[in-house]
Amino acid sequence: MTRQAAAQKNAGSAGDGGGNEDGRSGAFELFILGELMDGVYHGYLLRDILARMLGPYRQISWAAIYPLIHRLERQGFITREDEAQGAPRTEDAAQPVGRQRQAYAITASGRERFHELLTQPGKRNAGYREMFAIKLMYLNYLTPEQRRALFAECGDYLTRQRDHLRHVFTAQSTTSVLPDIQREQIFRMMRFRLAGAEAEIRWLEEEMARLEQDTMRR
Repeated sequence: MTRQAAAQKNAGSAGDGGGNEDGRSGAFELFILGELMDGVYHGYLLRDILARMLGPYRQISWAAIYPLIHRLERQGFITREDEAQGAPRTEDAAQPVGRQRQAYAITASGRERFHELLTQPGKRNAGYREMFAIKLMYLNYLTPEQRRALFAECGDYLTRQRDHLRHVFTAQSTTSVLPDIQREQIFRMMRFRLAGAEAEIRWLEEEMARLEQDTMRR
């Protein structure tokens, strides 16, 4: 087995980014490769951008990012870039104390891996929304047909979520034995989740309509 074949084998099964059950390792891998598609980055800056994107309540530790960067380097998907040769992006990000500033660039096989992660179907698990959100950042690398497929897949996921929540309100057998107060508390929580699912579906439908309009103009 060649080194490249071994790297591809160790990359993990399609969609999980190396075996993580909820797919978040795969989402982070897609993010790192996607950012490097635009140029050279320092490792600490990749972590900073990811933390900003995921919001203030998701803690992205160095222990989560640097092992992934090193794995991608071992697999041949990224390579260290001499700052004298490249022009790594810089922002006002907090550099980790005690770590040497190191820049990375994507390789040809890394570009192939990026497109593989971007176009493969998402796993229906706890990390699906996060993976979809990261894919949205790189729609410019997808054809209109691939964008339709991505939106249709997410539409199916959200519709199933919505239909499940609606079913809770009609499946009286699941709540009929509960006291009225407890049943109302459950329904309140379900209404909250249902409102979120319906809002996401409306947003997705608007994006799909916008995609069709843009395609017709071309």
